[in-house]
Formats: sequence, C-alpha cells, structure tokens
Amino acid sequence: MRPFWSIFRTVAAWLLIATLAGVAGWRQVQQQQRALAQQLLDRAAHCAVAFIAEDVRALRGTPGDLDSVNYRSVKDRLQRLHVVTDTVRSVFLLRSTFEPGWVIYLADSAHAGTGFRPGDEYPGAATAPGLQAILRDQRPQIGDILLTTLPSRITAFAPVGDTVAGAPRHLVGLEVDVSHWRLAMVQAGLTGFAFVLLLLGVPFGIWSFLSRERDFNREIRRLSAAIQQSHSMVVITDVNRIVEYANDGCTAATGYHINELLGQPLRQLLPVDVDEVQRAELHERLLNGERWQGELSIRCRNGDMFPARAVFSPVRNRSGRIANFVGVIDNISEQKAAENAIRDARDQAESADRAKGEFLAVMSHELRTPLNGIIGFAALLQDTALTSEQSDYTETIRKSGGALLALTNELLDYSRIDAGRMRLDPQACSPRQIVEEAVELLSARAAEKNLELLVTVSSAVPEHVLADPGRLRQVLVNLVGNAIKFTPAGEVEVDVTATPREGATSNGDPRVRLEVTVRDTGVGIPLEKQDRLFTPFSQIDASTTRKYGGAGLGLAITRSLVRLMEGDIEVMSASGTGSVFRFHILADQLEANCPLAPLPAKRVAVISSNRRARTLYAGLLEGWGLVVTPYANLAQLPVQREHDVLLIDVLVRDAALWPSLLREHPGCAAVPAVGLAAVSIPPLLRDELRRSFRALLKKPLRDSLFHAVLQKLLRD
Repeated sequence: MRPFWSIFRTVAAWLLIATLAGVAGWRQVQQQQRALAQQLLDRAAHCAVAFIAEDVRALRGTPGDLDSVNYRSVKDRLQRLHVVTDTVRSVFLLRSTFEPGWVIYLADSAHAGTGFRPGDEYPGAATAPGLQAILRDQRPQIGDILLTTLPSRITAFAPVGDTVAGAPRHLVGLEVDVSHWRLAMVQAGLTGFAFVLLLLGVPFGIWSFLSRERDFNREIRRLSAAIQQSHSMVVITDVNRIVEYANDGCTAATGYHINELLGQPLRQLLPVDVDEVQRAELHERLLNGERWQGELSIRCRNGDMFPARAVFSPVRNRSGRIANFVGVIDNISEQKAAENAIRDARDQAESADRAKGEFLAVMSHELRTPLNGIIGFAALLQDTALTSEQSDYTETIRKSGGALLALTNELLDYSRIDAGRMRLDPQACSPRQIVEEAVELLSARAAEKNLELLVTVSSAVPEHVLADPGRLRQVLVNLVGNAIKFTPAGEVEVDVTATPREGATSNGDPRVRLEVTVRDTGVGIPLEKQDRLFTPFSQIDASTTRKYGGAGLGLAITRSLVRLMEGDIEVMSASGTGSVFRFHILADQLEANCPLAPLPAKRVAVISSNRRARTLYAGLLEGWGLVVTPYANLAQLPVQREHDVLLIDVLVRDAALWPSLLREHPGCAAVPAVGLAAVSIPPLLRDELRRSFRALLKKPLRDSLFHAVLQKLLRD
C-alpha cells in the first residue's frame, strides 16, 4: 500500500493541473468572446456606412414615412443588409429625441406589415448601457453585457454619418443570433484546457507512472534480496512441481548448486518415501487453492536428510488460475533435538518420581507396623500400676506415636494418590451414620477445648447410597479435625444436604449430590493465602506449623479424594472471621430417607447458653412437631410449669451446678429434663447428673436416639 503522503501529493498535483487548465480554458473563452464582439461592432460600422446622412434626416420618424420614397429606399437597403449573412436577425435605424433616453424607430428590415412602425419607441433604451454610451460618445457599442451572461441574441449599434451639434443622433442597430458564439467559446475553452492538460498533465502522468514503476521495482528488488538472503529455504515451482526458483538458503541447506535445482522436479529434495506418502495430499490441496503445512524430511546433495517444517501456498495469475506454488521450508533439526532432550528429561523425572512414590509407599507401610506396636503397648502399659510420672511418660509415648502414625497414614495416602494408585471401594453405606461417627470420633478433642460441636443432616439425605464410606469418613475427619484445631473458642458445625442429579443408575434410581459444609468460628484464613491450602506440604506460614503441627498434606489429600468421588471442594474465609469448607460428591442412591415419625405436639424448653446450639436444637424439635421455647439460661425459665420437657445443654464448666439448680427452680418441679453432656465430663460427675436428669445424652446428638428418648418421655 502506498504511503498516505505520497497519495496526497499525487492528488494535490492533479488538482493543481486541473485548476491551471480550467483557468487557461476560461481565459480562452474570454478572448474568444471579445473577438466575436469586435467582429460584430465592425459589421455594425460597415452597415452604418451604407446609409447617407441626408436620406436618414429626411425621414420624419412618424407613420407618415411609410409612403415616402426615402423610407422605401432605406427599408430596401436594410433588407439587403439583413440577407448578407444568416446570423443577422434584424437591421434597423434609430433616432434619438430631445428628451433624454428617448429613442424611436425610423425603419427596420422586417417585411411590410411586420416589425416596428416609424416613430415606435425602442424598448429599454433608457436602461441599455451600450445604447446610452453610443448616444453619448458616438462610437460603436454592444447593447448587452457579455462578461457574465450570454443571451440568445445581441445587438450592436453604430452611428450614421457625422453628428450635427444640437441635432438628433441616428444609429444603425444590428441584431444577430449568438448560438454560434456559444459553440466557438466552448471550443476555445476546451482548446485552452486541453493545451495546459497536455502541456503539464501528460508529463506529470508519465513521471508518476515512472515513479511508481521505480518504487515497485525497488520493492521487488528489496523483497528479492530479503528472500534471497533468508535462512529459510524458499522454492517456487510451476503447477507440475518443476523448480523455477530457489534462494541461497535452499542451496546452503541442501548443498545443491542453483543450476542443479532449476528445471528439476521438486522430489529431488524429498526422499522417495516422503514423496510417495505426502505428494498426493500436498499436490491436491495446492491445486484446490488451499495452503499445505506440515513436517517432512529434506534430502541434501550428499544423501543426508534433516527434518523440516514446510508451508506451500498456491499463487494465482491475473486471470485467477493457479500458476505457481511457493514453498517456505525451515530446518528444525535443533528444535527436534531439544524436544528429544526434553522428552528424555521428562521420562527420567517421571521415572524418578515413580521410584520416589513407590519408596515412600513402601516405607510408610513398613513404618505403620512398629508404630502400631508402640501405641498398643503404651496403652497396655497405662493399664498397669504406674507412678504419676511414669503415667505421664507413657501418655507422651502414646500421643507421639499416634501423631507419627497419622503422619505416616497421610504420607501413604499421598504417595498412592501421586502415583495414581488410589482406588475407591464403593459399597452401600449410610451418609448420616458416617457423618455422626466421624463427628463423634472428634467430640473428645472438641470437648477438651470447650467447643460446641453441632451436626445437622437434612431429611433429603438418602438412607443408603453407593459410595466409599472409608474415604468419605476420612474427608470428614480431616475437615472437622482442622476446624477443631484452628478454633480456639465457639463452635464447629457440620451441615449435610442432598439434591437429586439427572441420570440413572443400573437399578433406575437417580444419582444424588451430597453436599457437606463445615463451618467454624476459628482464626480464619487470609484471602491472599488461600491458594496455598490445597498444595502438598504447604501451610499458611511457618508459625502455623510451629503452633498446630502437621505436614500440610491433609487438605491436599482431601481435595484429591473428593475429586476421585466426582466432586470438588471450596473454601470461604477471611482472617479472624472463621472458615467455611464446602465439598460435594456424587453417589448412587440405594434407599431413600425414611423420616422420623412426628411427636405429640407437646411443649419443650431448650436451655443453652450457645445461641447457635439453641437455634439448631429448636429447629430439629419443631421439625418433629413439638412447640419449642428457647432460653439462654435457667433463670429465664418461668417459675410456673409451662413445659412438658426440658432440654438442657450441660457445659463442662457448670456441670456440677445443675443438680442443685434443677432442685431449687420451681419451674423444673415434676418436669422431665433431658441433659446434653459433653464427653469430657468426668465419670463420677456424669453419674451424679444421671440422677438429676431423666435422660443424659452424649453430644453431638444422634437424631434417631434423641427422637426415641423424647418419644418415650412424652408417652410416659
């Protein structure tokens, strides 16, 4: 594409040439107009010579002149002047009067009975500049202005005879048709325009053409030099694949001389097998006007071959037919060598990684046997008669062994996952039971930190599904264990829901999506560090490892297990606001949930200092048909009996006070009370509490057991 400035200069030059040609044409029109006007004036003067002043003066300028001999003589002469040339439309005599601007006809060349009569006023005499000028200075004049417009006819005036001072002036008027003037002026204008156009335009056009040719040839030479000096091989063939051009890069890469390639078939550069395999496809696509690209082998003059990447494109002539093929070929020997080196390095790395995983799996497996022995004998040793100091040492051995066993199990699981050998063992299981068992397993750790451990299982969760119970339990234990570990105070809540999924299993039951949410009120996780949560051997920072321990494998293993179960896991948290871990898995529903039977519409008081626990227990009881009133403490309970059952959340710190509180509060008299006690309450205190409560249930609650206890109390 030509530069904008070059196009602008060319257009400006042509506009200037056109302007100059237009000015020249206009000047020629003006000159031709003046020449024609002068010819008309000369003819009017010649007509004036044909009249004798005495004969003209003898005319009176009245209708009475029509019968005079002088009038007939003058009219005859006017008629003869009229027929001298076919462009004359009328010839007439005029006389000025003593009244300024008043001019009358004396005679004209019209036939008798037509035209003007002697004495008729000449129309527009007072406003005709040419007529007034000749009356003033007695020189021939044009009666109309020619510089701006050109009328259909023009009148020229010339004086007759000598002028006598004080006498009227006599004029000859010659009116001609100017249609031939227009043609003459157009020809003159075109002649001037064409002259300048030929004088300037043709040389400039030739110069422009030569300049474009020079620029084009310069670009061609530059392109040819670039192609010639290119390191890529550039080959041009005809439609029969006969080489017509090859650049220096081609001769340098193959060792052929240029004369050894020109006129030779392209297969000279291609091995026989490659030519046979790829020739048909390449030739067919090029003949169809498509570009072909791919990898092939190039044969050198000495018989060596090297890999190359080639692009062949068809070239069309002006008629649109394919005339040539252009190929650009690059030697990719170094790239192939680098790819092979990378492939070998990758294979070695994968082999080393597999060896590492296998070693880790074997070592983890071998470590578990002695560790189980250490933990087991430490537990047996604690059951023997030991001093308090020996008991502390034994407990330290047991806890240390348990921590090391947990780490070994994590390493074993991670090595299996990393090696791709982790397999699921789907079997019929109860999601509710798995959740309750996993939470119950961690209840002692939560009770040691005085944390409220809450569980909610939606009624939509199926009774039995086809899933791997061990791996699902492992995921739950990891998430709930982490929540307890990083929560200094408050509560940890587990919520389980289920939604149907499209699709059918082998027995026709729909698949379900089990979704588990673990919330805590712990330290939280900064947003900028959450991307490190699921990275193996990674924790939030070094202080986390020092304070809480762990190898940073739990969440990485958890995500891998969840994805094996066709699900995923996400986290929502912020520093200081607690964390929410939510994961889902897909499972085949085997048995739908059987909701627990509604209970009698009795009144139940829920007493708990934990707001979240009160809300959870109240929602559970209302779902069973009971009328629930929540209280933050026993002091809010009315002194009159208004409830049929009391549900009391017994915390460790005030467990010893509840027997006396129940005896002293009037509202508790003769009302059965159900206590919800943490597992960390000592056995002796638990026995005392059983005497004060109608039933004492262990937290976290199992819904089926809780429902059965309430049903029995309300029935009694």
